[in-house]
Formats: sequence, C-alpha cells, structure tokens
Amino acid sequence: MKNLFPFTLMAFLAGCVAVQPMSERGNFLTYEHGIGKRAFEEVYKDAASRCEAKGLVAMQTSTSCPFRCVTNFECVKK
Repeated sequence: MKNLFPFTLMAFLAGCVAVQPMSERGNFLTYEHGIGKRAFEEVYKDAASRCEAKGLVAMQTSTSCPFRCVTNFECVKK
C-alpha cells in the first residue's frame, strides 16, 4: 500500500499540468499527450488558441500513438 501512494500522487499531478507544446516553430506545433479523446481535445484547444492569436486556425497534420501520443498541428489561413 505504501508503494501505491507515490504512483497515485504522480498520476494526480500529471492531470494538473498545463498543456504546452513540446515544439513550436513558426506555424507548426507539436504536442505529446496521453491516449484518449480528452487528452487530444486539450491539446487541440491549446493549438486552436495559439493559432487564433495569429489570426489563423489549427489544422491537425498527424498523430502517432504507440505509447504516448504525439500530435502535430499547423496554423493555416481560415
């Protein structure tokens, strides 16, 4: 039971981390995120807001999910 507490705490804290791109180059954004619809929605919302600040919209260009997902977006004209 003692060994379970650190893992539970880490999982809880991981859910509280703000979404940040792992790479942002010009109009290209790359995010690493968990597997699942909610995790994708969180990174999409962040990408959409970053693109909107530039007067553009976020377009998903690729996703790869072997263990953790990596999703790429490009900010494009409306």
